[in-house]
Amino acid sequence: MLSRKFKDLSHFRQTEERGYRLLPLRFTALNSERYVVSNMVGEYLVLGRNLIEDLVEHRLVSGTSLYDDLKSKHFIYDEDSQAALPLLGLKYRTKLTQASHFTGLHIFVVTLRCDYSCPYCQVSRQTDDKMAFDMSKETADRAVDMVFLSPNPSIKIEFQGGEPLLNFPLIQYIVGRAESLNETFKRDLRFVIATNLSFLTDEVIEFCSTHGVDLSTSLDGPASLHNKNRPRPGKNGHQLVVENIKRIQRRLGKHRVSALMTTTLESLSQVRVPA
Repeated sequence: MLSRKFKDLSHFRQTEERGYRLLPLRFTALNSERYVVSNMVGEYLVLGRNLIEDLVEHRLVSGTSLYDDLKSKHFIYDEDSQAALPLLGLKYRTKLTQASHFTGLHIFVVTLRCDYSCPYCQVSRQTDDKMAFDMSKETADRAVDMVFLSPNPSIKIEFQGGEPLLNFPLIQYIVGRAESLNETFKRDLRFVIATNLSFLTDEVIEFCSTHGVDLSTSLDGPASLHNKNRPRPGKNGHQLVVENIKRIQRRLGKHRVSALMTTTLESLSQVRVPA
């Protein structure tokens, strides 16, 4: 490992006279000889220990490919790069611009109840008869108020669970309240329900059509794989999700529903490679 003992400031003032100056950087060991060198704007290089020592001791030679890489990625600057500091500042401000808008995505876990028992699920799932694990209207009111405290001009509210359609009345309430508040705030307001589609009804589809709510679901592959990854009573999860995806596409359009897969060990042997 590189020595962590700091040298006196006078040492660095003397080495700065050797052609270039260092800009803020950090390094992390990959192993005993290779390090990732990175900076505040996300640029990085993988360097050997000896090259890092050459870099900080100002022993690098101008005109080499490494010198040019370090210069272009804002690790060093010299008399030929007077714009380096303003450009580094511009990149850093751009990187932090999103922070000034705060978050645009707000996730509402409206219930922990679910009819599935997926082994990879990260949620503390409850059986679908345990109503005590539903979000209350009081909590929903406070959460919606907090959403509009964000200065972001684009707001997306995503309903998750458990299976959020098991508490569909609360979804309806939250969408209505958010739309009402947005008459004042004038945000680009969007909604999505992340659902396994087991409880999709005509009422749900009509509501999504009226309020512009998109749907997101899970599809892990063919029936044997999907039903193993995502077991439910009846063992027909794959059939349900495929039929309901097609149902949404017919009623709302293909762009209004998306399907994601979770990769597992069982998935790896079933990947189809395009011819």
